[in-house]
Amino acid sequence: MKANPYEYYTGKLGVKISYLINDREPHPNSLCLIAYNALYRRMKSKTCIEQQLRRASLNIDALVLHTSLSQDWKDAITLAFGSHKEEIKKSWFSEHYEADRKAFDFFAAHRYGDDNRKLDLALIERYTYNASVLNAVIKIKGNRKAYAKALGMTQLDIWDSLSKDVNAFRDVDHNLPSTSRGLRMKVNDYVRDGYAAIISGRLQNQNASKMKDAHQMALIDELLNKHTNLDNAQVANLYNTVAGAMDWKLITAQTVGNRKEEKGIEIYAGRNGKNALLDNKLMQIKRKAPSLPMLMWTLDGWDAELLYQKTEVGKGGNTVTTFHNRLTMVTVLDPFNKYPVGYAIGTHETPQLIKDALRNAMAHVNELFGAHYRPYQLQSDNYGRGALQPAYEACSTHYTPARVKNAKAKIIEPWFNRFNKEYCQMFNNWSGHNVDSGSNSQPNDEMLNKIRHQFPNEKECRQQLVSSIEADRLKKQAAFIENWAKVTDEYKSIMPYEMYLQYLGRTTGYTNRLQPDGFNPTINGVARWYDSFDLNFRKLAHLDWIAKYDPADLSKILVVNADKRGKEVKEVGTYQFILNETYLQPMALADRNAGDAMRMQEVKDYNSAAMKYITDVRSDSADLVQELFSSKPQLNDTLAKLILVDSAGQHKNRLNASRVPDKAKQLVEAAIIEDSATQQKSWQQQQQEYYRSKVNTTDYL
Repeated sequence: MKANPYEYYTGKLGVKISYLINDREPHPNSLCLIAYNALYRRMKSKTCIEQQLRRASLNIDALVLHTSLSQDWKDAITLAFGSHKEEIKKSWFSEHYEADRKAFDFFAAHRYGDDNRKLDLALIERYTYNASVLNAVIKIKGNRKAYAKALGMTQLDIWDSLSKDVNAFRDVDHNLPSTSRGLRMKVNDYVRDGYAAIISGRLQNQNASKMKDAHQMALIDELLNKHTNLDNAQVANLYNTVAGAMDWKLITAQTVGNRKEEKGIEIYAGRNGKNALLDNKLMQIKRKAPSLPMLMWTLDGWDAELLYQKTEVGKGGNTVTTFHNRLTMVTVLDPFNKYPVGYAIGTHETPQLIKDALRNAMAHVNELFGAHYRPYQLQSDNYGRGALQPAYEACSTHYTPARVKNAKAKIIEPWFNRFNKEYCQMFNNWSGHNVDSGSNSQPNDEMLNKIRHQFPNEKECRQQLVSSIEADRLKKQAAFIENWAKVTDEYKSIMPYEMYLQYLGRTTGYTNRLQPDGFNPTINGVARWYDSFDLNFRKLAHLDWIAKYDPADLSKILVVNADKRGKEVKEVGTYQFILNETYLQPMALADRNAGDAMRMQEVKDYNSAAMKYITDVRSDSADLVQELFSSKPQLNDTLAKLILVDSAGQHKNRLNASRVPDKAKQLVEAAIIEDSATQQKSWQQQQQEYYRSKVNTTDYL
């Protein structure tokens, strides 16, 4: 390869120092004109004409500006290595060449043909080189004065020169036109159409397809898209009726079948529906289980595959026993380790059964962790979502319902299948696997019929499900509790008990009012008494209240004000209070214990505080009335003043209170002391006094 001391840098011609020096690693073809240190000192000197164009760096030669060299050195270089003009041209074009990354992205993304085909990688690279070279041509053409100066020309045929430079530039594998006319036309197309001008016409989408073909294909596609799911022969027959009138070539069912296979994704929604398209053809979202407990709950209902017998009285008074009955179980599942955190069992799925399952879940969490922690996220299907959404949102930090008819979002379904196989199939009354679907995994019908009278009743069947759930919990509970300790406070949230009863509690379905001895709802057929030490509750004794309760814990209930119109009860919800079950004091002294006196004192203290509150309110009211009549002379002769204020202008109630005789006060104080002494008497003394009051001993003397 011919030695080349020239290099074009920042628009200026330079000579590599290694071709000039005779030491410090000179080039094998060096002219050995000067020592390195001597040349370096000359370039540093202010009086020297040699100028440094570029400093040396790793694998890059230092350059001396060509025009700063003496004529003797220039001649020596020209004699040894030839003229620099061709090197200037090559360096000038190379200087303006830059790989176009956007062009590569464009050609890589290009698709053509009916099957959306992509370009070959080698062709993508070739097209990218072409675009990059054309970019350099456009840059140089725009700066033709500098280009002419670099070539040492005063008059310049720009396209002829650019064509020669493009042909000579083979640093990249381009295939641009070799003639000046061809290059000019390609540049003009490129400026007008951009990167698309480089792509061969046969590799571009042909929008000018024959309209006849487009109509034919569209007709077949629309027939295939019909929701009636026409078969291939039916589509071919319908198409051929149109083809006969349009003088088109007739087709066969095989042709339709080929088109159906080719357009499978486009016609799938028409034949099977949008949701089927999403579930079976389009991209699926793969999910992994939560990393810790309580990060997510999911819930769903399931018709348990266990049969029970039920006897009912028919219309004619005859008893009828059926053996095909099944229970419904709503389960709340924590996907962390498939832990059944809550469940409820009923005859069919209802919003109340779902609430019961959520309440069971919250109560179970309270048993495990000491508080009603709610999950960070709750997912459900769309059954009853309008009525249940407030409860779902109250029971979680984030409620995320599954997309409608998105069966794949129900991660609880595989758990039901496993639960059915692992537990339910062990019972003799097992009805089979997914009995409603017609699955082949079914028990022997003949044997089931023989043992039908041994089927459990409803209560016993419930117990089968309960024992199975508890067994499944037992297997996973240790890991569930252990990993709860790893959950950070960010994902922990406690559901207030008042909210717990508000959204998940059961209701009596009717209203009660506060009585002097408390609030008295009937729950599960038993009359119970509740009360509150909140004086505001007694202020609202005129309102009707509906009770909400947890069947598993009746020590507290929530009361919410409601409107009652006949049998219809409508919850208002402007007031609500937590009531505690009333503490029942024993009648017999012998039944009393240490806590009874404290409970009694709580009531006395409450009543004392209430009396003081009432007295203070009355006092403030009296002061205002007295102020009114004292400041308004026009009220002196009114009946209201005669009733409320005495001749001295004082409120009569206060005057009467201040005029209580001292002896009366003494009697009141004595009565209080006597009452206190009576309470101190022993039970035996009270019994003896009782007997003396009932028996006249003189009758026996």
